[in-house]
Amino acid sequence: MALPPMNVGNMTKVMPRKKKMMMHMTFYWGKDALILFKGWPGTSTPMYALAIVFVFFLALLVEWLAHCNLQMSKSDDVSSGLAQTLVYTLRVGLGFMVMLALMSFNVGVFAAAVSGHALGFFFFRVIVKTSNNNDASSNAC
Repeated sequence: MALPPMNVGNMTKVMPRKKKMMMHMTFYWGKDALILFKGWPGTSTPMYALAIVFVFFLALLVEWLAHCNLQMSKSDDVSSGLAQTLVYTLRVGLGFMVMLALMSFNVGVFAAAVSGHALGFFFFRVIVKTSNNNDASSNAC
C-alpha cells in the first residue's frame, strides 16, 4: 500500500517507502526467500544454503522423534506416557515449523523438507527397525 503524497505549499512530496521482500504465492526457485523468521535468510546465498540445511535436519528430526515415540509405546506406566506426550508435543511443534517453512513456496525448501522426511523415514523406520529385529536388546532413542 503506497503512502499518500504530502502537500507542502505548492510542492507535493512523496514519502519514501522501504523495500519489502515479496511473498510468493506459487512455487519459485531462488535464494531470495523469507523462511520462518523476518529477514532470514535474506539475500545471501550462504544463508539460503544454511536455511535449506536447517529445514532438512528439522524434517529429519521430526522423523527421529516419531521413531522414538514408537519405541516408547512398548511400556505402559505413567512416566512412559508422560515421556510419550512430551516427545509427541515436540514432534508436532517441529512438524508445524517445517510446514511454516514450506509456506515460503520455495522449491529448495520443499525439496529439503521432502528429502529430510524421506531419509528420516528410510533410516529410522526401515534400517533401524531391521537392525532392531536382528538385535532385540538395542534401542535407537
